Amino acid sequence: MNNSRERAKDTIDAVITWVDGSDWKHRKKRLQALNQDSNEISPVLQSRNDETRFLDNGELRFCISSIRRFAPWIRNIFLVTDNQRPDFLTDEVCTEFDVTIVDHSQIFYLYEWVLPTFNSRSIETALWRIPGLAEKFIYFNDDFVITAPVKPTDFFMGEKAVMRGDWRPIITYGRMRLLANRLANYLSKKILGVNRSMHLLLQIRSAELAGFTKRYFCVDHVPHPMHKPVLKKYFEENPDHFEQNIRYKFRDISQFSSIYLAYHLKIAQDEAIFSNTDDVLMIHGEIDPLFLLERKIQKIGEQKVRFISLQGIEKINERYREKLEKVLIDLTGMSL
Repeated sequence: MNNSRERAKDTIDAVITWVDGSDWKHRKKRLQALNQDSNEISPVLQSRNDETRFLDNGELRFCISSIRRFAPWIRNIFLVTDNQRPDFLTDEVCTEFDVTIVDHSQIFYLYEWVLPTFNSRSIETALWRIPGLAEKFIYFNDDFVITAPVKPTDFFMGEKAVMRGDWRPIITYGRMRLLANRLANYLSKKILGVNRSMHLLLQIRSAELAGFTKRYFCVDHVPHPMHKPVLKKYFEENPDHFEQNIRYKFRDISQFSSIYLAYHLKIAQDEAIFSNTDDVLMIHGEIDPLFLLERKIQKIGEQKVRFISLQGIEKINERYREKLEKVLIDLTGMSL
């Protein structure tokens, strides 16, 4: 009995959130919700309905293939979707790759009034409710790819979570700072075509919920080690925080992130190991110049990084996108 309990504690699952926004049923549902949305209690995020947030550029194939290639010790892969299923994930493939498709209705059981939702922050708030999920899991966006072998200890050491990022001072987002950020977002969208998501404010607000007042641990865009009991306990003790955060169908500036909340709850419990981000790389198709893309693709191919994030790859020059995809296919041995 004790051995089985220990094995259960060492079990690690992966959770991936995915959406195909080009699907006409999903798009129609999203546009209807957008027209009906009246949550104007606080300033909305300019990026909340950005089309790029709902695009499927095929990154999911690389994500799943990389997990099975470089982290074979992961037990199950749970793919969280909105009544959708990628064409390549047949029943046979799901069995072979140990993939379980989880619908939003399952994680929002008894809270069906929030559905449909198009808000990743709301969805992330309920991931710990996935049926059968291990106590320890790694949360992936569908654009995360592992590019070199990793071990369980790259994410968890006993009950401690390995966190990649750096400490920063907590700054106050008053009216003037919010106005400045909205102006910066306007210029970013106008000049670069990029919508900013107020990501730092999200992390700060989440840290403050965990009791941090002077500084917060700013986490990089990497797969996140998560401990289910931490979130379960917090939301059982603070059900109003859970309901408040899941009620927005689209991103709202007043929300917090359960991912960064979980990080800081673990830090507060002295259950964190801090790591640098030398093994992390982001491909940003909207703003990376070609010479930089060339260097990044070479670095990935030489396995000088272990974690990459693929942002806006639909905007990458066709020749460079083909080079990137070839490198990723070669690395992951993608057969999906």
